[in-house]
Amino acid sequence: MMLSEMNKEISDSFAKEHIERWINAWNNRDLETVLSMFTEDIEFSSPKIKVITPEFNSEKVNNKQDLKHYWSTAKEKLTSLHFAPKEYYVKGNVCVLEYIATFDGKTKFLSIEKSEFNDDNLIYKASAFYGPQLE
Repeated sequence: MMLSEMNKEISDSFAKEHIERWINAWNNRDLETVLSMFTEDIEFSSPKIKVITPEFNSEKVNNKQDLKHYWSTAKEKLTSLHFAPKEYYVKGNVCVLEYIATFDGKTKFLSIEKSEFNDDNLIYKASAFYGPQLE
């Protein structure tokens, strides 16, 4: 979908509620709630997919079942996980969230999650980027 073809707009209040729900679900290790925010045919990209689930041999998954496998595997490997939101912006149907991801209680990374929402307020396309390790 081209940006010019997009007619869905999400509100700032929706974005805040979504971010709070997403952050809380991850921090509570509640994968079912996280997955409930995505469509069945989600297109999700992350450079970590190939690292966490080498059997996919890709940086992209194209359905919720593969996304669940990727995140379940990551959850097993990362015994401690905490996300802290920094800032976000909304444009049309896109929400971009910048957050600090802390793994195993000490290793912190600046992270960005970009989510595109459909008319049912579910994410149909998303990408995650992990920046440099923070001090």
